[in-house]
Amino acid sequence: MRRILGLLSLTLLLLLGSCGVTMIKTGSRSDLYTETFITKLETIKGQYRKGEGDSALKSLMEMPEEGLLPSEKAMRRNLIGVILFSKEDYEKAIFNFDLALSSSRLDDALTAQIHLNLASSYFKLGYMQKAFTSVKMSDYTKLTKPEAKKHHKLSYKLAKELERDRDMIESLLLYLGDKKGISDLKNDPMYEHLLSGFVKLKSRDKVQLLESFEGARSFVVGYLAYLEAEKIYYDGQKEEAKNYLEWIKKRYEGTDELIELVDNFHFRVENFAKMNQRSIGVILPLSGEKKDYGERALLGIDTGLGEINSKLPEGEKITLHIMDSEGSGAVGAYRVKDLIEKHSVGAIIGGLFSTEATKEYQEARKNGVLFVSLSQIFLPKEEKDHLLLEIPGSIESQVARVFSDEMLQVFGKNAAILYPQDQRGEAYVSEFWRRAQQKGVSITGINHYDKNQTDYRDPVRNLLGLQNTRARKEELDLLSDIHGLEDKRTIRRIQTLKPILDFDWIFIPAYPKEALQIIPSFSYFDAFNLKMVGGPSWRSRMLSKHSSKLGKLFFIGDDVQPVSKNFIQKFSEKYKSSPRLIEIRAYDSISILKGIFTGKKFETRDELDIHLRSQTEIAGLTGSWYLDDSIWIKKMSSLMLKSGKISNLFEAAAVQGQEPQEQEAAQ
Repeated sequence: MRRILGLLSLTLLLLLGSCGVTMIKTGSRSDLYTETFITKLETIKGQYRKGEGDSALKSLMEMPEEGLLPSEKAMRRNLIGVILFSKEDYEKAIFNFDLALSSSRLDDALTAQIHLNLASSYFKLGYMQKAFTSVKMSDYTKLTKPEAKKHHKLSYKLAKELERDRDMIESLLLYLGDKKGISDLKNDPMYEHLLSGFVKLKSRDKVQLLESFEGARSFVVGYLAYLEAEKIYYDGQKEEAKNYLEWIKKRYEGTDELIELVDNFHFRVENFAKMNQRSIGVILPLSGEKKDYGERALLGIDTGLGEINSKLPEGEKITLHIMDSEGSGAVGAYRVKDLIEKHSVGAIIGGLFSTEATKEYQEARKNGVLFVSLSQIFLPKEEKDHLLLEIPGSIESQVARVFSDEMLQVFGKNAAILYPQDQRGEAYVSEFWRRAQQKGVSITGINHYDKNQTDYRDPVRNLLGLQNTRARKEELDLLSDIHGLEDKRTIRRIQTLKPILDFDWIFIPAYPKEALQIIPSFSYFDAFNLKMVGGPSWRSRMLSKHSSKLGKLFFIGDDVQPVSKNFIQKFSEKYKSSPRLIEIRAYDSISILKGIFTGKKFETRDELDIHLRSQTEIAGLTGSWYLDDSIWIKKMSSLMLKSGKISNLFEAAAVQGQEPQEQEAAQ
């Protein structure tokens, strides 16, 4: 029966067009369809296959309903609707589908098809809610497999239009329910839609969703459960992950690919959980154009290692396993995997450049390995954890200092931000916004700039309310008249309107070269004496050199005054040069690991994990870190740059400008 009715499905007929279709056979249920009716229908279908749609429709319309069985009446009306749909006469098609439903209840398969056809018609007319209601009334279990696939795809489209996330994901799970393996699953474009929707669900909703599909035992449900187990395991939810894995083993016994995934995961966890705390991995760019920076960082690490090992007995000395990232994040991530699998390292120092740091950290996090980054990592706060320490101070650390009570008391509670339009800038503005809400600060100005430009006047003009002169026309006309009366010998004015300064201070996380172009743009538009706050890279010879023209600047960074004189002396004696910022931070990284590992014994990563979670502070050469909401926040200083001198904003002492920022290295 399904085979017969499948020929009358709207979606199938439209797909087949004039191609050959399976003919209705005799032997149908005589209580629903007579031989005479089937014969007539075969003739009409023959007309339709030849492209004679009008003739087929005429034959159906001329077929008298008197004497037809209820299901025959329904089938006739359904086919009329199908032909009208193919002619894009959707309203008449809907009329006939509705009539068909009035007599189709004895045939479940036909009823399911009519509801599907009705949903397709409403969809074409843009009546999404009606279409969604109709497709939900279509029992897909009564449809053929191809029809059911079309049902699930339409259901997904409608749920997406109506922003019904749960229904959207359920439709995709049903649509992909026939996939038998990972390759088959990932080759279907709908898989990416499923994955992106699934990851947005809350943990509780994920569990409920997967459990509601456990009876189907479809591969896609088991695979999603495995991905979730893997994710939450590396997020530290190890017991919950084990529950997922046990659920998969129990319900998918005999599904070889899934069981193999689970077994391999158990193997990795058991083997990679072992660690040697006296074995430290180092990943730096030791070849290519960034080679010089990598070698400088290595000098700092080597100096620190020498100090540490000189005080340790044989058998307890630290061993470094050094690998070349080749200046590539992808290569660096591969090196992380090597260090874990081959050397069971207790921690990894790397990420000299942010472009490498992110991928290296993500690989380390997958395996639960402590990663000490020499540069910032531009990931959302939610994608960081307590196994990451950013030596220069993370974006979260900088913004936390900007919004400290001490700073807000001096700077005020109306703020603005001008940020670069890239991943780094997005990370800054996201954290800036989050902290502002937390501290009750009003953000009265926000704009971005293209870091590839050299003229930043447009974004500054926008921020100062000078872009839309039409909205300020009355003010503009008045000021134009006043300025017109001025002595023509006076210097030409830049603009007539005054800037709108509705913020007390502005945060500009720009690199020095960008800052040199951005800062004067404010004065260009008569916005003088603004409190401008930057990031650590503003500790720069470039900015220091021009600071007399830029006025008083503020920035968040490390107070390098306390840097160990002992370290500077030893470094200078050994390498005949003074250490700069890269060397200092590299030295700091190995010193911090010494503090974490010395005097303690960790045999597994879980033991180290528990220890780190229990710490209230980690101390280093350039500062200290405290654990806040599962990430390490560096205690940073509020600094001021004026006339080439850097001083602590809240202390009287002043020091000369220090090491410049080298590109993005160790920012």
